[in-house]
Amino acid sequence: MFWKLLLIASLCLVPRLSLCEEDEVMEDEEIMDLEEDEEQELRDAEPLDDGSPLEEEEAADATQEDEEEDFVIKPSEDAKVFYAFPKHADESRFPGGKVVKALIGFQNNGEKSFIVDNVEGSFRYPMDYNYVIQNFTSFRYGREVAPGATQTFLYMFVPSEQLAGGSRTFSLVMSLNYRAEDGTLYTDSPFNETISVYEVDEGFNTEIFFMYVLLAALFALVLFGAQYMLSSALVSRKPAKKAMETGTGEGIDYDYIPKDHLAAAKKAKTTKRE
Repeated sequence: MFWKLLLIASLCLVPRLSLCEEDEVMEDEEIMDLEEDEEQELRDAEPLDDGSPLEEEEAADATQEDEEEDFVIKPSEDAKVFYAFPKHADESRFPGGKVVKALIGFQNNGEKSFIVDNVEGSFRYPMDYNYVIQNFTSFRYGREVAPGATQTFLYMFVPSEQLAGGSRTFSLVMSLNYRAEDGTLYTDSPFNETISVYEVDEGFNTEIFFMYVLLAALFALVLFGAQYMLSSALVSRKPAKKAMETGTGEGIDYDYIPKDHLAAAKKAKTTKRE
């Protein structure tokens, strides 16, 4: 009985296995067809870059962009720039609110003349060179430096008092801009260092002194005005005294009167009495 059941079950499973194998074969054929279609589409598609030369406009734009990226003003190899701070031995600290003088020298080591246009300076953020904290006045010169010659230029700037104090540091940049005879531009920064600004502690402050003088003058003026108004008010309250007439009395000096007049006066008195 057992063998009969086993035979019946095997006969039932055979057609199902054959159907599964047929399904798998069909799926494999479909996958191969899809892969062949994709390969054909890739072959038919145009390549992104086939190595052909660019058109004239595209080539010109690419060349212009490269030139703009390469356009950086640099110092000339035939020039030497140096600096000095005559009144500041410590070049890492400068006073706030005071004039700082710097001497910038330019030495022409080439065979052609250079023209020094200007010197400019600024405080910049140490972590970001493009961030300007304080921009100083640009000094224009327009002076020609002959080959083999050396010239010195005076540059002055005033650090802001608001930047003084604390532990803040700034990048002081002084740049000298010059050009060659053919118009080529050059620039050189002789000083580009991190510095700090300190507050000046002066023993005598003229501004505070004149402020106190002005306050004292205003106080004296107020006192004078109050005294004048008070005295005028008291005088207006007092009653006016009546004038009393007094006749001539004894003790008159008659020496300066001529004697003829005195004799005539006496005669007039005697005649009136009679």
